[in-house]
Amino acid sequence: MRDYGTGFDTIDAALGGLITGDNVVWLTDDEQLYRRLVAGFVGAAGTSGLVVDFGGGPAGEAPVTVLDAGPTSPYRTAVPLADELERRVRAEQPDYLIIDGLGRVVRRWGIEAVSAFFARVCPAMLDAGVTAYWSIDSMLGRAFSDHVRQITQCLLDVRGGRLRVLKAEGRSESLQDITYQLRLDDDGGVIVDSPPAGGRLARGLHAVRQQFGLTQQELATVAGVTPSAISQAESGARGLSLDTVITIADRLEITTDRILSAGTSRSYTLARHDRSRRLANTSVTALASDSTVGLRSYLIELAPGEESSPPFDHRGVAMIAPLRGLIQVVLADDRPVVRSGDVLMVERGGVRAWRNLRVQPARFHWILRD
Repeated sequence: MRDYGTGFDTIDAALGGLITGDNVVWLTDDEQLYRRLVAGFVGAAGTSGLVVDFGGGPAGEAPVTVLDAGPTSPYRTAVPLADELERRVRAEQPDYLIIDGLGRVVRRWGIEAVSAFFARVCPAMLDAGVTAYWSIDSMLGRAFSDHVRQITQCLLDVRGGRLRVLKAEGRSESLQDITYQLRLDDDGGVIVDSPPAGGRLARGLHAVRQQFGLTQQELATVAGVTPSAISQAESGARGLSLDTVITIADRLEITTDRILSAGTSRSYTLARHDRSRRLANTSVTALASDSTVGLRSYLIELAPGEESSPPFDHRGVAMIAPLRGLIQVVLADDRPVVRSGDVLMVERGGVRAWRNLRVQPARFHWILRD
């Protein structure tokens, strides 16, 4: 597997790029737009791809392999199609998967079968490391889009001439729920542009209004502007003057920073990336390395008989949790041996080195408390 983007620089900037194994779901009612998005992605991803066609002609140009899932196909129903997708991904290991619009099969399968199909195939592609493009439309309903949002890694709303990043797992929180203006150029490209402050203002105004239980009319009264001005600011269509933002902050007795930075508060942080990205010249992969969270996690892989040292010194509490193999951990005053299913807690002194005692590769988590 290799890294690639959406094929459009401005979308990559808004989304924070693609991560191998992402399921990218586009909420759109514009088939022409989706075909442009797919064409850009396929051009960036290369030639090793699989496209599922539900009978309306596959999205994108010149796919390598088209899997017919039309009304007369052996894969016309959800379960056989899911079975075949998992089989082909294992056998062919494609770089990407394009799923035709799910709205095409909702009448044939029913909404429950479509939901179950997505709930099965989406995690399977993540596990296989196959980046997948999906499209859903308004006819599938709000409940279905909420179902998709809970499972997928990326959900982008591209309707009404705008792009809104509804979910982007493993990316900065500053990218979430930002609204951009979207336009098509004459060369088949898709461009999104919006001043970062305007996108943050749109997100922040909506969040603050919800927190205070205000309607757009009531917030407009607070700000001394028209309801239309608030509506357009929340949609990202236009901004508000600095004086207006300060007026809102003063009258609600909050800071202007709260208006510009407010967003969805999440109870978790998920770090996702290509597992081949290691720290320089080491066998250590940083899974979650943000020390401000309080915990850091690293994946260590040792060749048969290999011994190495941590890439940096850490004197706080640490945990070694083996996934595979037999590992000897070198501490200041001891050398305990741990295996899969064991957990070693190091309360002081730090870890000096680790050694693989077997002739097979070993893997373990090194988790640090800051």
